[in-house]
Amino acid sequence: MTESILAITGPTSGIGRGAVKALVNDFDRMLLLARNLEKGAVLKEELLELNPDLHIDLIECDLSVLASVRQAAETIKNRFDHIDCLVNNAGMVSTSKEKSVDGYELMMATNYLGPFLLTHELLPLVMNSERKQVIVVSSGAYKFAPMKRPFFKPKRYTPVTGYGRSKLGTLYLAQELHEQYSRKGLKTTAVHPGMVSTNIGKNNVSQSVGTFVFMLLDPFFKTLEEGAQSIVSAVQQPEKYAGFYSDEGEIAAVKQYGSDFKMRREFIDATLEELDLETL
Repeated sequence: MTESILAITGPTSGIGRGAVKALVNDFDRMLLLARNLEKGAVLKEELLELNPDLHIDLIECDLSVLASVRQAAETIKNRFDHIDCLVNNAGMVSTSKEKSVDGYELMMATNYLGPFLLTHELLPLVMNSERKQVIVVSSGAYKFAPMKRPFFKPKRYTPVTGYGRSKLGTLYLAQELHEQYSRKGLKTTAVHPGMVSTNIGKNNVSQSVGTFVFMLLDPFFKTLEEGAQSIVSAVQQPEKYAGFYSDEGEIAAVKQYGSDFKMRREFIDATLEELDLETL
């Protein structure tokens, strides 16, 4: 019997942490792609307490740094020939304009470009598995603003617009995966888990700005358990959610900018060009 493998980004905190704990008995092995290996080691011990038979591999990966993503993918490809389920979970919110080391707007780099590249690199392993599943954590924030050029290095920036566009990008990624690979057996789901109410991003700016931005986002906040369950449900029921957008566990129609096929095509093509890739 082939070993079942889950690979997940952002497992050391928030809904990612909740998801791996809930899925601790669903796979033979977990690949934890984490930026902070110390936190990853702590999580590994916690997971082994829940399931001593689980095999766990810690892999350093900073999604905001393309070189780190490529190195993480190379490490995985050198060790394994398949991945049953890839969960692109990691993401971030920044209330100030920052650049990644590669020169991109930081949220777009972390929430979209890094996961896109990682998915491209690991997709052959996913397609080589029996399960063939990819979960992309998006957000209802995709409705905040339409995609607009320049996509990755915007001249004008607001936190809400920047976050919304990065999550619209992840939704486009899920749609593109489904369109290109569903006939080959790939089961892709875009998940809006609900934003977990934390202080992430607030320490980057003044308290008044941080409070204002998070007040705007507050209707999207859910508990950690609620958010994690949305991911868990999608992982555990691949056939049910394949090809759909899951809004807190409920299959929902994609609205507004998420259904703009012309812009999706333009955005995906621009991504491929930016990352020097021929296809997803």
